[in-house]
This record gives sequence, structure tokens and C-alpha cells, in this order.
Amino acid sequence: MTSRIHSCGTGGLLLDVAEGAFSLSTQRRLWSLAGNAGRLRELEGLRSIVLGVNNVLVIFDPLRTDPVGLADELQRAWETSQPHEESGQLLEVPVVYDTSPGSELEGIAKHAGLGVDEVIRLHISAEYHVACIGSVPGFAYVVGLPPKLAMPRHTTPRPRIPKGTVAIGGSQTGVIPMDMPSGWHALGMTELEMFDPSRAEPCVLSPGDRIRFTARGAKR
Repeated sequence: MTSRIHSCGTGGLLLDVAEGAFSLSTQRRLWSLAGNAGRLRELEGLRSIVLGVNNVLVIFDPLRTDPVGLADELQRAWETSQPHEESGQLLEVPVVYDTSPGSELEGIAKHAGLGVDEVIRLHISAEYHVACIGSVPGFAYVVGLPPKLAMPRHTTPRPRIPKGTVAIGGSQTGVIPMDMPSGWHALGMTELEMFDPSRAEPCVLSPGDRIRFTARGAKR
């Protein structure tokens, strides 16, 4: 597997291991690397390690850390990493699917050449994995969407999509944790709170967790 390390400004290094389609086994190695980076976390001047999809970003103090030495340590950490095999929690997400005429769900169905009911059946048939948390607090990048349901994002993002929207963007699906701009296509809504800063653990999901969507009726 080819790995590449890129500079991100003066205080960041990005380890990129993307090769074609998303690989869960590769992401498991990144979970392990980000969670148990060993000597990386012991280096002077290291500020944080940020997990992404197919990559890990290491942020450091350039006045205290040698970027060349850090890049060598990062490469060695990747080469010796082992997949994180523990399964996280399985979260059930109840969804009220929007089957009303002209809905985005209807648009997804037309794009896929399927009926609306078949789109819902496919969406709830899969078990999804949380690759990472990012973009906004509590937003889980979730992989495992049936390929037939992949849908290009809107060319122009909508200025506001409401909290609790269950949506598809490209080959991923997920739950919008707060009102925010988005180019994703809405399938329906859930009342599950994905992010609450007042909780001891603000984010419901963590990398390695799994999701099952369930149909709880339909908006017509």
C-alpha cells in the first residue's frame, strides 16, 4: 500500500493512504494509528493527531519539532500499524423518510432508477461504519452505503439543512448534527441527538462505531 506524506503549512503533516475505493481494513489501521500513535504522542511539540477518511493529520509546533524527523516517525508508525479489530457500539437510528412528492428522496430514487420504497429498503439494509468525526462537531463520516444509492452532491449547497436530517452525499450517508449549510440530499429526519455539548460525551458516535438505520414511518 502506497503512503504519501504532505506538508500542511508550517505546522502540519498529512499521511495519505488513499488507493481507489474506500477500504475498511485500511481505515482500521488508521483508527489504530490515531488512537495509539506510540512514540508520535511522546514527541516534543506535538499538538494533535486528527483522523480523516484515508488519512491522518499530525499538527505540531514547528519551533519545537523537526518536520523531517516527524515525517520519518509517522511513516514508521504507519508501516508497523495493525488494524483496530474491536467493534464499537451499534447504534440504531430511527428515520422518518420523506416520501412526499418532489422530495429529495424522490430525486435519489429517479437518479438510481429505483422506486422510493426500494431506496428506503436499501438504505436500511446495510450496516454502516463510522470512519471519522469531522466537518462540524458530532458529524460522522459514515461508509457502507449501497452503491446504487450514491448521489453527487448539489452543485450549490443549500444555506441551511436542519438538525436531524438523514442524508446522502456522494458514496456516504449520515446524520446532520446541527443546522448547517450542506450539499447533501435529504432522505428524512431523525429525532436522535447526535451532538450535545452538555453531555459528558458530547458526540454519540466515535470512529469504529456502527449504525443501522430503521424506518419509523414516512412523511407524505
